[in-house]
Amino acid sequence: MGRPLYSSHMPPNPPTTYVDAEGRSLVARLALGELRDHGPLNFRLPIRTIMPVRPPGPPPRALSDMLCTLVGGIGGFGRAVRPGDTVVLKPNYNSGDPPPNCTDVQLLEALIGLLKDHGARRVIVGESSRHPPTSSRYEMRRAGVMAACKRAGAELAIFPEGEWAPVRIDGQYFNWVEIARPLLECDRIVYACCLKTHWLSKFSISIKHSVGCVRPRHRARLHFGGHFEERVAELALPITPSLVIVDGRLCYTRGGPCYGVTRRANVLLAGSDRVALDVQGIREVQRIPGNALSRDPWSYRQLRHAAAIGLGARSDDEIAVIAARQK
Repeated sequence: MGRPLYSSHMPPNPPTTYVDAEGRSLVARLALGELRDHGPLNFRLPIRTIMPVRPPGPPPRALSDMLCTLVGGIGGFGRAVRPGDTVVLKPNYNSGDPPPNCTDVQLLEALIGLLKDHGARRVIVGESSRHPPTSSRYEMRRAGVMAACKRAGAELAIFPEGEWAPVRIDGQYFNWVEIARPLLECDRIVYACCLKTHWLSKFSISIKHSVGCVRPRHRARLHFGGHFEERVAELALPITPSLVIVDGRLCYTRGGPCYGVTRRANVLLAGSDRVALDVQGIREVQRIPGNALSRDPWSYRQLRHAAAIGLGARSDDEIAVIAARQK
């Protein structure tokens, strides 16, 4: 290749940021409203992907308060960001469509503000949308990301327009991949994820979120040679986020990630162990009648392989779900 292979962003099998005294991975869960009220069953159609989107304005203070309550339930933002840090905030803008297709722009802007409030010197919002010819810049502008970053004082890194760096992962299906260079040059990484079923990988929560960090030509290798779910897990190896937020206020229960059936799960989740978060995320979807995730979470190949390669918890005994409560 002519270029050195970098190590991953963190040492192999690093301890998760949010753990209890017994070493269990902490997952904060904030219930919003009536959990059994899943709202009407809505079909998100492909035509939405080419329709104009009206971006929202600044986030309400209540949203920042909810995020503080959520993360406060497991120790607060101080565990994830230190004064002076450069933080890359990685949302999901596979497209610019409204949530749950993409990260809620108001939640993204609220997170930028909270990271800065807790000492971050720079917050860089970085993303790469789905495979070409999709334009990351177009989709992020369509969603309102540029305007939100300007209001909140964040920088923007459109990964396909920047540099990629080769990273060794020594997985079963990938030996190395190229990831966006800002992810290697920052101090901390924060994920802002959606809660979705996925027609091919069964679900798309925090493990699959890492696919957007990888150069598109490497992502294409997901689809060749079988073992798609295991390959998704391995693409998460080079990146270790300090904090992951999963927005389950609205989610896909069938189909996904771009069209299918959406309902309300009415929850927010937070933690740093992506396996633990995905296990809980699946269980939140499973509360909703008619969902496509009928099996035990640990039986899904994406999670089995993620646990086997050291991405996070290996069983429910290694996870503690904490109910965050609004004042």
